[in-house]
Amino acid sequence: MGWFLNIQAANAASNRRASVPQGGPFTVAQTPAYGILQFIMRHTLVLIAILGAFLLAAGQAAKKQPSATPTTPAPAQLPSDEVLMAKTAEATIDWDKKTTPGAKVDVLLIKKDQEDGKPVMQYHVKVNGAPKNKFYTLMTWPITLAAPVEMVEGLVIAADGTVGCPPDSTKSCAQRMKGAELKLTYTPGIGEIYRHALVSEDHTARIFFSIVPAPMVEHDKACSLEIVRLSPKFELALIRGKGFSPGEPLTFHTESYQEVHDSQTKATPQGEFWATLTPFVKGRTMGTTQASVKGKSCAPSLAFEWGSE
Repeated sequence: MGWFLNIQAANAASNRRASVPQGGPFTVAQTPAYGILQFIMRHTLVLIAILGAFLLAAGQAAKKQPSATPTTPAPAQLPSDEVLMAKTAEATIDWDKKTTPGAKVDVLLIKKDQEDGKPVMQYHVKVNGAPKNKFYTLMTWPITLAAPVEMVEGLVIAADGTVGCPPDSTKSCAQRMKGAELKLTYTPGIGEIYRHALVSEDHTARIFFSIVPAPMVEHDKACSLEIVRLSPKFELALIRGKGFSPGEPLTFHTESYQEVHDSQTKATPQGEFWATLTPFVKGRTMGTTQASVKGKSCAPSLAFEWGSE
């Protein structure tokens, strides 16, 4: 019986920990072409870099006589929470678009069950248009982590497009799923997104894909509105609208307690709408946000609770 690689939802159990194996981060040196992901990872480690710089400076100062005119280096400027959240949202919106041209991935549900009253869903992936003579590393970016991490290396794409670990592999995939197909298992929260990437060892082939196993979507005529969870308690969320006319004017409305916001925007050339939300209200730890987008012929709306997992 083969071992399957399980990626459990990081925010679905009571301890809400990311269930990912140990692996290296998505560093700049490993991924020179990933752009926005470099930004996220770089600032996840910036505090460590600053601390190291101060410790080094302290050690050097202990070996030298004090200078008559000591100078203090200016501290590194950290990005604000708003900047980091905006970058996270932008990276999520553009995630699938990072795929190498010509490559395509289908994420297919193969099993749905219940465990301790929670849904458990298992998927496999099929890749077309990507080289089959390369080894791939699986990356994951759960909503409990600030940046993507490496999960397993040495995966290959079979002739039928399925992804798995060769039976004679000596790479890290052999420790868990030698000779078996890659299967992704989630215990999802409502609206929770799972972001993955298969990256070849030489970084010439990249297949980015994401999935929301338990979507929160409302429809009105041909339009839809969806909330995507980007943090465990909905501290950060994406609103995604579809089915509008290309470029049509839209009114975006949100309401939470006494906070009401209205803004004017336009649908993309693909008839989509994206917005980033930080729904928490000052002085409140839990609440409900209502959101709607009104176009010329449809006005989908939905409500979601924040502050709880």
